[in-house]
Amino acid sequence: MFSSKTCKTINDTQPPTPTSARSSQHSLVTLVPSEVQVFSTQQRKRLTESRAAESEISAESAFLPLRNDIFPCTACGEIFPKSQLLEQHQSIKHAVSELIDGDSGNNIIRIIFNTGWKNTRKTPRIHRILKIHNSPRILSRFEEYRETVKSKASRNGVMKRDERCVVDGNELLRFHCSTFLCNLGHNGNSSICNNQYCSVCGIIRSGFSPKLDGISTPSTSWRAHVVIPDEIEEEFAFMNAKRAMLVCRVVAGRIAYDSVDVDKEDGGFDSLAGRSSGIQMSKVDEDELLVFNPRAVLPCFVIMYSV
Repeated sequence: MFSSKTCKTINDTQPPTPTSARSSQHSLVTLVPSEVQVFSTQQRKRLTESRAAESEISAESAFLPLRNDIFPCTACGEIFPKSQLLEQHQSIKHAVSELIDGDSGNNIIRIIFNTGWKNTRKTPRIHRILKIHNSPRILSRFEEYRETVKSKASRNGVMKRDERCVVDGNELLRFHCSTFLCNLGHNGNSSICNNQYCSVCGIIRSGFSPKLDGISTPSTSWRAHVVIPDEIEEEFAFMNAKRAMLVCRVVAGRIAYDSVDVDKEDGGFDSLAGRSSGIQMSKVDEDELLVFNPRAVLPCFVIMYSV
């Protein structure tokens, strides 16, 4: 409405009087609506307050500990930014721990192991017993499979011999003999190795291979021992191959007793009681159990021994 040139011309042509200054100031103020002035003042105030608040938040957040992003290992204290990395670290670096002599767990496993050798000519010597710290992934895989077996049994109906399938999936304590190449458990070594030919470390890390036709889980340590030929240690002595016995929890599920009528793909049976290739037998023996699904076997202890 008024340009700067017009305002200057008015001021030059009409010298101000004591009252004209007040009148000019009043006239300029009245040119701007009062509601606009109030809005502008409040807006500036809110803008100033918001900027101050943002600066305070930024300053404080720089010193806040990121507790949700820190995952410390309780065994060694090493810190990881992700829970998956912590789980991987623990499953490799702290996979096992030794049960010392005099420990109740050591005594129980020792008795269970030695019981299977009572009527044999050989006497095993136990060097150390290790407890396996299975990862949450492997544990959940085992428990989910057990629930699957229980649900299947209750849904389909079971005969009297299969009643335990509904209760606990027909879970048993069994043995599995294997070999290892590293110094697992020696002098407190709790780490598993990454050698692809070290069977024990591979089983602890990832479980049993799904490529197998079945997993042998005899009921006694001696029967599991003879599944592997005696010559195996001599043949692979250049690799420092040694025996180890795995004590496992096994979800046997519904057991078949005739290999002719069993097809592991049809889902009717979960395991097979039959002849063992490593033992001279002419009849079906329930002590020899072949489990079809690798998720059904959870290794819990490792026994390093020699005969």
